[in-house]
Amino acid sequence: MMFETRERQHVANCPKCDTPHRYTELKFPMINDRGSWLVACRKCAQHFAFDLRNPMESYSADCVIVERFDDDVGPYTGNAPRPGASAVYQLDMNPDEPRFELDAFAIFKCAKTGEDLEAAAFLALGKSWLRVADGRAQAANQMLARSQLPAVEHAVFAVDVPCSCGEPHRAIFYHAFRLDGSDMPPLDDLLLADVSGTDLTDVLTGVLSKTDVMQALEKLIARWRLFSDQILLATPFVAHQWKTKAERLAIWERLLAQLDPSRTMLMTRGATFKEYRAALIEFGLDHDMLSRFGLENRIVGDGKRKQDSHAKVYMGLGDTCEVLSGSANVVKGGSMENITFQALRRAKVETSYLTPLGISLPEPRPRLSHHLLIDCRDGEWRWNIMSGAAPKV
Repeated sequence: MMFETRERQHVANCPKCDTPHRYTELKFPMINDRGSWLVACRKCAQHFAFDLRNPMESYSADCVIVERFDDDVGPYTGNAPRPGASAVYQLDMNPDEPRFELDAFAIFKCAKTGEDLEAAAFLALGKSWLRVADGRAQAANQMLARSQLPAVEHAVFAVDVPCSCGEPHRAIFYHAFRLDGSDMPPLDDLLLADVSGTDLTDVLTGVLSKTDVMQALEKLIARWRLFSDQILLATPFVAHQWKTKAERLAIWERLLAQLDPSRTMLMTRGATFKEYRAALIEFGLDHDMLSRFGLENRIVGDGKRKQDSHAKVYMGLGDTCEVLSGSANVVKGGSMENITFQALRRAKVETSYLTPLGISLPEPRPRLSHHLLIDCRDGEWRWNIMSGAAPKV
């Protein structure tokens, strides 16, 4: 719109080490100031300077801003070098858009009756949606007003779910929580992470179609994003070799959108990564060029290559780990695959999986110390800030 503030995404590379630094330049609808930033490279500490609109209001999570300069007040007159390269961009190769698809293979089923509890869980939360949203809004307002409250990683919603077995089930939903004034996501965008009284080992051990396995994996990823410190996907192939480049890219994009780049490692064959890059070229995107500016998909860019492995292992890693393993590569289809699901101690995962695969995991992004819990007790919805990045299950 004509009278809206616009954001323009830029990247400027350090003139010494070529490390990319992303920043957002704001453009106001009427008057725009001109100025400069003097920044220090976050890798080598080299100082460099560049010009931009509205230097006092524009922002960056990448740049170490040494000083901001407004041309009308006091322009930059120093002799720091300019960026080695710079670019303006619109694409986002790290969309981080997980989804929980209700019409996909159900993993949360009553352990006694086998009844699908996923739709019932969404329905139960939907019936109290206005009170749930009001509780979240109250919590956000209180947290903004009280600066001493701890940082919160997720908003978590717990709701009772009816079942024909007659025993109580409790569902855990969540979304990433930010104190930035953003609205409550719609119900369909919440992620279902757990339902008590279910047995994942029973549901996810046996023979299933490729499509069922991949749909189950997507739901496990949604679960692991809340409960696990890190996610590891080890598979020799992503998509079939006889699929078109467009089809391969769609499979890659679907997978990568489910994952948090800061807490995921992908291990696959070098040829599989090359197929992804070739598919990008088909659509006018050069992975190497994107990489120079730090715009590539970070999961692919940081991925580990291993040729001598046919293991298909997918894990949520923490003190207790969840492991889905079997014969299924990352591709959907009607053919049948064997799978096994296990909850294991971290030490067992290290000795039985990570060490044989030769995997040395980087430190994941530190998790925040608390989560916001909104649940119904005695007929009333309440919010509390609870210790831990996620509730215990």
